[in-house]
Amino acid sequence: MTSPQARSLTEGLYRALRTEILSGRFAAGQRLRPGELSQQRGVSLNVVREALNRLSGEGLVDASPQLGFAVVQLSVEDLDDLTALRSLVECSAIRTSVEQGSLGWETELVAAHHRLARTPMTRPDGPDELTPEWMQAHNDFHAATMSACGNGRITALTAALSESAAIYRHWSRVYDRDSRDIGGEHRAIFEAALARDAELTGRLHAGHIRRTADIVIAAAGARELTATRPESA
Repeated sequence: MTSPQARSLTEGLYRALRTEILSGRFAAGQRLRPGELSQQRGVSLNVVREALNRLSGEGLVDASPQLGFAVVQLSVEDLDDLTALRSLVECSAIRTSVEQGSLGWETELVAAHHRLARTPMTRPDGPDELTPEWMQAHNDFHAATMSACGNGRITALTAALSESAAIYRHWSRVYDRDSRDIGGEHRAIFEAALARDAELTGRLHAGHIRRTADIVIAAAGARELTATRPESA
């Protein structure tokens, strides 16, 4: 049986590695060697392997008996498939949520947007890295727009899809920097939702996630994204 201390260490390492992968500190395809991580983080190999296996279950790490662990590779085909599925599921959830949402839902949406708008996306010393605080506020805002859809399975699916897209959001930031008004896109979605315009909210959300995909796909061209950051980043 795993001790409470070991569970705590595993949870802490899992959260730290997850944040570093999603913020881009580990590049796509980068090998994650348990021995090195054990020495660097001051934890046992069992703790490292348990954390990496959790990340593998979430699709952020590839696990292979021959090659070990590595940050998941990114591909244009996967991003296209993911974006199409998100558009189908999330836009349906948003339209239903906007139509059915109560006054309490509006209050939660206002609070979520306010928190997102006031949370710094990056730090001055790391303009390519999305801050954990912004990533959480971003997830909370989009979850709030869909939270009144009334279907628990759809809510769980939208959360999983958003997690799958998190690493692509990082690459979109790397390639696009400040030419995109992400705050303006969120504000437009928020205002349309408060106005109870379900169709417009859905269209704006679809355009929002498609724009992220298009930036990454345009930068990648016809190739698979590699573990190397662009020289211009």
